[in-house]
Amino acid sequence: MNPSIHLEPSATIKINSLALEKQKSGQGVFNLSAGEPMVDTSDIVKQSAIRALQKNYTHYPPVAGIPELRETACAWMNEDFGANFTVSETLVTAGGKMGLYMVLQAYISLGDEVIIPAPYWVSYPSMVKIFGGVPKIIETSEAEDWKIQATDVEALITPRTKFIMLNNASNPTGVLYTREELHTILSIAQTHNVMVISDEVYSGLVYDGNEYISCASFPEFKNNVVIIQSCSKSFAMTGWRVGFVFAPQDVIKILSSLTGQTTSGVTTISQYATLTAIEHRKTIVPAIRDAMQKRRDVFIDTFNSAFGTELQKPVSALYSFIPMSAFGISETDSLTFCERVMEETCVALVPGVAFGKEGYVRVAFGVGEEELRESIDMLSTFFIEI
Repeated sequence: MNPSIHLEPSATIKINSLALEKQKSGQGVFNLSAGEPMVDTSDIVKQSAIRALQKNYTHYPPVAGIPELRETACAWMNEDFGANFTVSETLVTAGGKMGLYMVLQAYISLGDEVIIPAPYWVSYPSMVKIFGGVPKIIETSEAEDWKIQATDVEALITPRTKFIMLNNASNPTGVLYTREELHTILSIAQTHNVMVISDEVYSGLVYDGNEYISCASFPEFKNNVVIIQSCSKSFAMTGWRVGFVFAPQDVIKILSSLTGQTTSGVTTISQYATLTAIEHRKTIVPAIRDAMQKRRDVFIDTFNSAFGTELQKPVSALYSFIPMSAFGISETDSLTFCERVMEETCVALVPGVAFGKEGYVRVAFGVGEEELRESIDMLSTFFIEI
């Protein structure tokens, strides 16, 4: 094994394995761990895939993506998020995750540092470590709305700092940064010649009329920013595996070469389906967003009523990051807690330690409203009894 790779076992996979074991034994499982909107892909998108099959669009695609999709993806970012990308600054990838992976693969050398705010998406530190990089974690707090502070960012920058990893809107906290906050972070990065990777895959799932601000909307920082996008969350297309990287042309050229030597491009049928999805985004995305906002409301309102808490409703993404104290307990070992909850109630939660924050659990509210209510009923009954 490559000695530079030191990956810890995934806590999320451990919980998921327990859930699968229970399902195999015939037990029903309330899966509040799945990070996806549990709604069907739009019929118009599925019909587009069928037409692609009928037209025999089943051969190798252009490595960087079919031209029509790259053009449409540019228009999406430029029109909806105030960006100014060209086709040559656009790459279609096998999901946003693969896009992020290739960026790190292309630019991280042994000992290079990547600044990552915690709580973080579980894969960020591991990906950095795969290529011999060093994750430098910025701790944030619920009291400060889980947002990084400018002084904390500057304090961690060294000559080895290659990237600042920004997840806006955030998994697992649902935090949403303002234009002023983003400008400050981007300005610091540019001053220190550090690139910002902005993971924006939840940009369509913003609630209560809040505005989403993309890091691509600052022309003065364009050459210092890499945008990761995806159709998985906002378009309910997780299984189609289509994402995008928007970045300076020289970055896209390198990533295109990597694509040519690895995946050879994204499934042609999925690309044509995604083309249709983006063309119809004005109807598809709001419908999914509204459904997720309703499920968020059901979850938070039901949880607060059951446990006598005052959890705030996250303004974006698909998750509530809940302190374990909200369950009326004093323990803080989140993995042991989630294992016990899974065993006793068949409710799957994700331990906060997987996101770099002990004493919390992540709950996904992407499942149906009835499943949300039933899972909270199971949890409240269990914790009342103990």
